[in-house]
Amino acid sequence: MDMQQMGKKIAALRKNNRYTQETLAEKLCISPQAVSKWETGIGLPEASMLITLSKLFHISIDVILQPEKKPDGIIDFMNQNLAAPAAKLLKDIPFISRWNPPPECDMFYSMPAMIAEALCCIEAYEKSESQNVAMELLNDRFRDLMHIMGIGYGFLWLDSRHMIEELWRINDFYDMADRVMRYYGRNYLWLTEKDTTPDEMRRIILWSVDRGHPVVMEWAGGIPEFSIITGYEENGNTLIGWTYCGECAAKTNAWGMFVNPAHWDEDSKFNALVIGDVGSPTYSDKDSLHYALEVLDRKVSGDKSFEEYIAGDAALQKWMNACDTDENTIKLFTVSDIFTYGLQHNSIYAQKCSLPYYKKLGERYSREVHDVVCQITIAIDRIESERNGLDRLKDNPAEHAAACRQFIGNLIKHREYIRGWIKEIIELL
Repeated sequence: MDMQQMGKKIAALRKNNRYTQETLAEKLCISPQAVSKWETGIGLPEASMLITLSKLFHISIDVILQPEKKPDGIIDFMNQNLAAPAAKLLKDIPFISRWNPPPECDMFYSMPAMIAEALCCIEAYEKSESQNVAMELLNDRFRDLMHIMGIGYGFLWLDSRHMIEELWRINDFYDMADRVMRYYGRNYLWLTEKDTTPDEMRRIILWSVDRGHPVVMEWAGGIPEFSIITGYEENGNTLIGWTYCGECAAKTNAWGMFVNPAHWDEDSKFNALVIGDVGSPTYSDKDSLHYALEVLDRKVSGDKSFEEYIAGDAALQKWMNACDTDENTIKLFTVSDIFTYGLQHNSIYAQKCSLPYYKKLGERYSREVHDVVCQITIAIDRIESERNGLDRLKDNPAEHAAACRQFIGNLIKHREYIRGWIKEIIELL
């Protein structure tokens, strides 16, 4: 047994689950020094502690003891008879898109949108219903996911360019997918190039689509956003599905779906979510509210490849600092298309997406929860009203600049109020 490799595996699992050495030690009722010894390969957890770790990290003990071993789920998939036809297309999967959305489609961020569609279509398939689910249902599931994934509470700022950034990088992709799957009680595989060969990925996609389960995958549609794979040709060497940018497809079919070569022979980097059967939910409403507070308090992007991005209230303060003169303020609020585009969606749209979830909480639990939810609704509506009011002041530069700075300050205050209300709801659940 390689103690150094085992220690590195424990450290990686701890970080993936967002524990510090201190918080993990507290969970295990041991000292942080003991955790440090494991991770540096100086000592090993006792057998009873390995069982506790495996449950805490939602993995088998073998993954800790044999770090080079593939996760059991992938082995299970590969040991099955994955015989599939050379071509397959799931019909009636609805078209959704950010850039050219169909009527009534209100789903802006690609990852929650595609996971929402995959879940809704799989649920319909399991009930022997058409997978052409209503757009109203898709929008509703998307908004729930914006809360569960924490995106509705984020804010990102790229200081080197004085620019608001999109929120799909606010949290780690695996972390977000894991929370969604556990909330809905779904078995799943999260596949990357680190633990899955291209051929294994190809075969798993064939297996999933053949059983009626679309696959959510980054880069499949030709851009670094998530798409939904609903079919394949040439034994999986060509993928078919919907993407948020149809112009990026190598070609499209008669329905407008991308038909792209899979590039399995290249050094592909991908994240893919393969959704399995229904299990038992292990992630509660209270868990999701604690996560919302964590995202509200985050100071950097949860995506390690985007650590230069400032997050949360620190990002809002950087935005305020960039508005140091009237000229710079007006420029930031009006000139840059990327900035104003991010302003509208990050400060208003993303937060509004969480409101339907809170309304359901009020209906499911108690009158007291409902009353707190009303306060959150009022605060977010006020944010939108204040943002819309800025446009009416553009003819007076000084007044406009002052109102823009006040908008940022008020947004910070509103977010502080929302923190308090979320804590109240947690106590009431």
